[in-house]
Amino acid sequence: MGRFNTMPDNRRGVSLIELVVVLGIVGLLLAILLPEVQAIRESGRKLTCQNNLRQIVLGIANHESAKGSLPSLYNGTPLPQPRSALDEFHFHSWRTVLLPQIEQTTLFDQVDIERFASDPANQTALNVDEPTYLCPSSHSYNRVVPDILSPPAEDGTPTLNIVGTAARSDYEVIGGVSFKPSGTTDLQNIKFGAWGEPRSYFSAARKNQYRQARLRDLSDGQSSTILVAERAGRPDWYRKGEPVDTYPYDDPTRGMDHHQAAWGISTHFWWLVVWHEQGINESNSNGIYSFHSGGANVVLADGSVRFLPESMDQETLNALVTRGGGDVAVVD
Repeated sequence: MGRFNTMPDNRRGVSLIELVVVLGIVGLLLAILLPEVQAIRESGRKLTCQNNLRQIVLGIANHESAKGSLPSLYNGTPLPQPRSALDEFHFHSWRTVLLPQIEQTTLFDQVDIERFASDPANQTALNVDEPTYLCPSSHSYNRVVPDILSPPAEDGTPTLNIVGTAARSDYEVIGGVSFKPSGTTDLQNIKFGAWGEPRSYFSAARKNQYRQARLRDLSDGQSSTILVAERAGRPDWYRKGEPVDTYPYDDPTRGMDHHQAAWGISTHFWWLVVWHEQGINESNSNGIYSFHSGGANVVLADGSVRFLPESMDQETLNALVTRGGGDVAVVD
């Protein structure tokens, strides 16, 4: 005859109330820890961004030592100089000629510097993502710069043919501060920065020449002049952390030109000028802008990287952009 187990079974399942309590505790811990984890990750991304700027400024210094000047904003192409403002969207950028100085000679060798940057022959090279030119905190709806237009015809007539795309950049030179009312497009009443200035101040001029820029021309001091700053999120237009207009733009006559976002293609000097009333992280159309909380990274001509807070005094910021106004600014 079989034997029955008369020992009591002390095992029992987890009740619904206990499960809810456990899940609540786990949820509370996640709510507490997640911001900390995100803050740690952002701190790492911010550090990477600053290291990118250190590499860039070191490359600029090496270029000046080797060539006797800062990298030109407009390089290569068979186009005779001087050139028009519209032509400025087709030259090789300052970032392209900087590639050998930031240990990217292989990529530089893929670029045909004798052809327009916007020439179809340069499509492969100019679509390579260069990590040094990208901030890991940046985000944009367009992961590439779309609708790159073909070079002008031999007689200089602009063309509207689309040849392809280009890889982005989150860093840009700062050309100066405009004291004209917002909305004007000429280059008068500008206090220029470290990168020289055009000989003609009107954007529609058929001929434009630029002064060769050198660090020794910074009469305000290298520790008081910005060379390069974050301009993150382009070609999409952002203001104060929110997308205003993503490409293709609803209204192409306002805001920004998408071509300025490509690391390998130059842009018209106007897009390198900031407004005298424009603070940090207000707009990436033509201002200093990042996706870091509370400010943006810049690199000064003395090689130091600074995180400028959004609360920075406007006059101090404007003084940091200009090279010789006598308005020397000190950055902590």
